[in-house]
Amino acid sequence: MTVDFIVDEQNNLSTLTAFLRSSGVSLALIKKIKFLDDGILVDGVKQNTDYRVKTGQKVTINVADTNEDAAKSTVIPQDIPMEIIYQDPCCMVVNKPYYMPVHPSFNHPEGTLANAFCGYWQAKGEGKIFRAINRLDKNTSGLVLLALDPFSAEKLKGNVDKTYTAIVQGKVEQPQGIIELPIARQQESIITRCVRPDGQYAKTEYTVVKQNEKFSLLDIKLHTGRTHQIRVHFSHLGYPLAGDDLYGGSLESISRHALHCRKLEFVSPYNGKMISINSQLPQDMSDIVINL
Repeated sequence: MTVDFIVDEQNNLSTLTAFLRSSGVSLALIKKIKFLDDGILVDGVKQNTDYRVKTGQKVTINVADTNEDAAKSTVIPQDIPMEIIYQDPCCMVVNKPYYMPVHPSFNHPEGTLANAFCGYWQAKGEGKIFRAINRLDKNTSGLVLLALDPFSAEKLKGNVDKTYTAIVQGKVEQPQGIIELPIARQQESIITRCVRPDGQYAKTEYTVVKQNEKFSLLDIKLHTGRTHQIRVHFSHLGYPLAGDDLYGGSLESISRHALHCRKLEFVSPYNGKMISINSQLPQDMSDIVINL
């Protein structure tokens, strides 16, 4: 995968490093590719990073991961099916099932989305590093955006609009609202979070889609990305997610917290187009919604 840039007048006689940094290329990527024969080219010719570019020149960088990069990864490639919703040369969107972790950990070294991703690309004979732009809890289902190269990862990071669907217990009184409550780690716990004055700023926007006396179906937009943000905010207000026994929810109607990332919107680094991807609710959440 290569990316082209045209030198504008403002960058005339800038060094290659300065020009690429102003174009959004990270210093780490520049250092990685500058020694490759096709790493950084100016009008098709390899140049050192202290070369001074001129207006109108085309600078091409090679941002593709190599098989050597993949070999250094600690993620074990596995033949695990992935539901790919969207793919272009820069990124892909997959629909993650609940009970699947995104990243390997001490307790889950295999069977994760990262293992499936690496197995998918290994089968194609390509080395890829796993780069998840948004992260979901193991028990949260839905869309995950994956960058296919380090440049695209930088472009996408912090530039994705995410919409979640949640089922909370109880009838939410306000049809829509914004929750701004700081979130901190619960004392003596490495997992549980809570609302606390000294926590990090967190903002959650919601709209009630439908409800009855027992449950409310919500559309939720996150303006910040704190750990367990949706779960903590609604539990604090007295509306824990159905199935979220960690934060006071009941397992009577569903065996995991009822949260699904249903929509992602982002601009593709490949063609600059706005991409909007939607995902249907999984069956366990649909079974509750049908009775609302």
